[in-house]
Amino acid sequence: MKAIFIITTLVAIAAASHIPASSPARSLKEDLLEFVDLLPLDELTDLVVRYITSDKEFQKAFLYLQGEEFSAVWDQFFAVKEVKDVLNHVQDTGLQVYELLNEVADFLGLNHVESVRVMKLRSSGLSGFFDEVLELLPVEELKALYEQKLKSSPEFKAFFDKVLSLDFQKLVDFYQSSKETQAMVQKLRDHGVDVDKFFDMVAGFFGYSS
Repeated sequence: MKAIFIITTLVAIAAASHIPASSPARSLKEDLLEFVDLLPLDELTDLVVRYITSDKEFQKAFLYLQGEEFSAVWDQFFAVKEVKDVLNHVQDTGLQVYELLNEVADFLGLNHVESVRVMKLRSSGLSGFFDEVLELLPVEELKALYEQKLKSSPEFKAFFDKVLSLDFQKLVDFYQSSKETQAMVQKLRDHGVDVDKFFDMVAGFFGYSS
């Protein structure tokens, strides 16, 4: 599971990036598009639509993303130098990560990040939504392709080397110093989301131990 949460986010960027990479040779974008081909995008999109149209708790969570508290978290997170370094590296590979993030910002009414079918639900709430998302992801296939790319694609390996060089302690410091982020995490816990499990997975990925 160690790379799935990063890959799933990045393949969405690759799929949404309309400007070709600058290099005429093979690029990181092409590598990530192979992961896109493995994802059940129609099913994932349908799942989001079903929850946002049918589940009141999910709708409340969506409204929270448009509020002042999350807006502060958004601004603070993307102001972290190490986060900007990773975003700039992604941008340099030809993936329009800032363009995608700012489309999300426009949709939710957040500040821009600068470069420097209805069906019955099996469960409810944020916890149920995330559980169903994980059930849809082809984890073993994603893991196999990830391992293959580390061996066969210098561009892909260079990108993950960059991500893995991020000082995880900086993110821990950011969390501990941001009351808004701590309040958001508590709201996720209140909605039944296993936040600690997610943090453990992230910490394991970066090789961080307390």
